[in-house]
Amino acid sequence: MTKLLSLWRASLRNVLWLDALQAAAISAAPVILAVLAHEPRLGWTAIAAFWACFGDPGGPLRQRAGSMLALGLIGALFCFLASASAGHLWLLLPLTFACCTFGGLLRVLGPAAAIVGTLLSAGFVVAAELPAPTLAESLSYTLFFLAGAVWAMLMTALVWRRRPWKDATHAVAHCYRGLADFADALARMYSGLTPAGGPQAWTAVTKPQRSAQRAALEAARVRIREVQDTRPSRRARAHQLMYLLDSAEDSFIALVAAADLLESNAPRWLGRSAGAHLSHALHRYASVCNAIASTSDVSDAKQAQCLRERLAHFSAGLHDLRGGAMAYAPDLASVVPVLDRMLQTAQSVMQAMFDQGDAPAAPVQVPSLASRARQAARTLRQNLGVESDAFRHAMRVGVGATIAVALSKTFAVNHGYWMSLTLVFILQPYFATTWQRTVERVIGSVAGAIGASLLGLLLSTPLSVALAVLPIALGTFAARTIHYALFTFFLTSQFVLVSHIQQPEIYEPMLAALRAFNSVLGGILALLVGFLVWPEKEPRQLADALTRALERHAAYALALIRLKSNATADTAAVDIVGLRRLACLSADNAEASLQRLQQNPVHRDRKVDTAVNLLNAMRRITAAGTVLEIQPPLPPDASTAATALQDYGLVLAHALHPQDHAPAASPRQFAVPAAVLSADPALAGPLDRIAQQARQVRQLRDRVEKEAPR
Repeated sequence: MTKLLSLWRASLRNVLWLDALQAAAISAAPVILAVLAHEPRLGWTAIAAFWACFGDPGGPLRQRAGSMLALGLIGALFCFLASASAGHLWLLLPLTFACCTFGGLLRVLGPAAAIVGTLLSAGFVVAAELPAPTLAESLSYTLFFLAGAVWAMLMTALVWRRRPWKDATHAVAHCYRGLADFADALARMYSGLTPAGGPQAWTAVTKPQRSAQRAALEAARVRIREVQDTRPSRRARAHQLMYLLDSAEDSFIALVAAADLLESNAPRWLGRSAGAHLSHALHRYASVCNAIASTSDVSDAKQAQCLRERLAHFSAGLHDLRGGAMAYAPDLASVVPVLDRMLQTAQSVMQAMFDQGDAPAAPVQVPSLASRARQAARTLRQNLGVESDAFRHAMRVGVGATIAVALSKTFAVNHGYWMSLTLVFILQPYFATTWQRTVERVIGSVAGAIGASLLGLLLSTPLSVALAVLPIALGTFAARTIHYALFTFFLTSQFVLVSHIQQPEIYEPMLAALRAFNSVLGGILALLVGFLVWPEKEPRQLADALTRALERHAAYALALIRLKSNATADTAAVDIVGLRRLACLSADNAEASLQRLQQNPVHRDRKVDTAVNLLNAMRRITAAGTVLEIQPPLPPDASTAATALQDYGLVLAHALHPQDHAPAASPRQFAVPAAVLSADPALAGPLDRIAQQARQVRQLRDRVEKEAPR
């Protein structure tokens, strides 16, 4: 419970409350107008406005307007097709399959397009239940839907315009808050006389921090590129943000290295003095990151002074760590260079923000609208085949939505579109995530239905119901980034109240009960469809993901060792940071696949110990590699050591991922060459840690090959 509350507090800290209030007001205004004008069809306008705000991807105005306009135009077309064919089942079902499959296929264009595609599919299945017996009524509902999307787009474009780089700035600040949380978590491990816990305790701290911070870094990188490519007037600000993000990634890798060193040496680091100094230094670094994240005005002298003071405190903490603490724990010497790197990076950030330091400018490429459209069309064509995971998921959505609509129409289910709506929203590409989303949505829907029933008993007039939509919509938009069950709770309450305004003859508790019941049916149907229609082969996907991750870690280790041996003629051409980033991303993808396999309720007899050990080995390789990056390369006159180090790199890379040009290594060859030890003893520590993990990887691979059926 304490961990859950801390996660919720961190999520609440990153909620954009003003943006949530704006979206809530935009979606609630048509509801209030529907009551005042006695026009229930404006409730459909409110739903369209809500979906348009929900599908707003943020970022530059052109991108936001394009996404909302596409949602409005295609959604209006889907609304007309669904409502016009609602009375003809032979026509409605093929249209349902085609339109919902198209909506599911939009996932290949990115996360923002995936949300738009889901909303389009939801709009179709809801429109199939609209009371539109004639084409004129269908056209009127289509116009009301289009009006809602246009209303939301005009309000966001003309009235409540946001700075185009606001989302990027917030994303970068979120990365630095994540660094602060990571440093605080490491500091708490040394809050007592001895390092707290064993390997499992360290994994429980570092594993979620690493995955969350990596996701935040990638999301911020996307946001910055959007601003950089479309807003030339803010080019300097975009370059500064990219520099801050690169610094955050460098600090993140240094924290990962520090965590690995702390974990590997924790059993030997006893004594109150060493632990206290280390904990204080990490807490002070966390305060530095929070100061960077809280900086809102680079011309504010108070904010600059605050950051300088915190940097001074962190520097003093490192000085204390080198002093008395080193006498009690000499092994801390391996961590000090990593902490020094974090201090240097923070000082560079300080200069770039307040001292007008020049951040490196990235080339600007402004893609045209036609080129983006051609790229999107090319991506869609490339995924039109059963070999594509995205296409199989799109077909899964189309089949599930068609079955749900068919059941609703055949058995005349009261408010049956809630069953179809639930299926469209919770059906995910992987069965494990569908299972988790089903549980969360059912819990949130039932709780939201109960809440709407109680609220309906307190609200006596339609106007009071309409006014209550505003705070509930605010909770909906705020909760979308906190937890899906909480988001569903507010969403259910909001839609029950809007449905009551559209159909005032139905009592709120009855609507709430129908919503909860149909949500449960939709969840059950989604599970059946996800399990029976092209079920994913997660064990095979995990094996492929692990293979790719090991290959990229081998490439990173080999390039890094060659760089330290001065084997590369042009060291600037070796993108060590890029190789490390690819290795980390591949390990994160493999870990996500492993988590899906573990969450899958069907695979109860799975054996994941090997995968867990491989992932742990890869994390330690990148952490040791980060320490190795800090060390200077071999001196130019150490040719014998350079040759030995190059051969040693081939041996380690072959152990991680078999290479055709490198022979298999004997256990003795995993030892650091004596020539390297004599030329530069500082390289021995990180090289030995990489070798230990490479040896473990080879042993795990040999075990898997022996256990494989022949």
